[in-house]
Amino acid sequence: LRRYLETMPDIKNLMNLLLRAQKSVEAGAAMSKKAFDSNTEMPEKMKYLGEASRIYSLGKDTGFQKQCTDEHLDLLKDQEVLRKKYGTDEVAPRGSSLTTTVVSIIWHATVNKRESHRLLSDVDKLAKKFRIPDKRLWHIKVRAFADSGQWPQLRKLGDSKTKPPIGFKPFAMATIQGKQSDPEIMRYIDRVTVSEERYDLFCEAKLWKRALDEAGKLRDTRRIANVRSSCNAAEIEQLADDMLNRLSTL
Repeated sequence: LRRYLETMPDIKNLMNLLLRAQKSVEAGAAMSKKAFDSNTEMPEKMKYLGEASRIYSLGKDTGFQKQCTDEHLDLLKDQEVLRKKYGTDEVAPRGSSLTTTVVSIIWHATVNKRESHRLLSDVDKLAKKFRIPDKRLWHIKVRAFADSGQWPQLRKLGDSKTKPPIGFKPFAMATIQGKQSDPEIMRYIDRVTVSEERYDLFCEAKLWKRALDEAGKLRDTRRIANVRSSCNAAEIEQLADDMLNRLSTL
């Protein structure tokens, strides 16, 4: 009977069967599955999720499922508010995840510069409401600012009073991959505290002289030799040879 009812477009009879059997988890899951059907429009999706939440509230061990359902329902509602607020589906696209929603808001700041402050404020509000971990949020912001070419915003983030919980390496990598100027790249590499990471970043940026200096500080002959073989510059090759000779006499 259950298999037959699962094939029916009307889910009410299946719900009655599962609830009579006190199978709250399965009933809630079936209702959630209906909500996420590709043919289900947004108003119906919210209605089904609301009903799934109610069903989960009937069970003794379904608190986690209810919390997840409620949070997703809240996200859908907030996404609808954001789309209306900014008058575009490019902000919080339908069906997007929390991370994609945050990224879409940041990207929209490149189009709607007048509203950029409000958009970025909405990012922080959304992150706080849905408890996005700090490290994850900072990684999302760094990547989104870089991908959307908002280098002044990346600089502002790096210079904020809050110490970056992810360090400055992701900032440096973003500017290197974004082909920014050497001074812009150095702004972040110089704030990386681990010498080995600084060396790797200098090599990634092809700042061979700085990479060689860092390798010298580490007294690492392997790293010095790597710079020599990679730099394709006679002056730096000579400096590397001199450095290797000095280290060999110690």
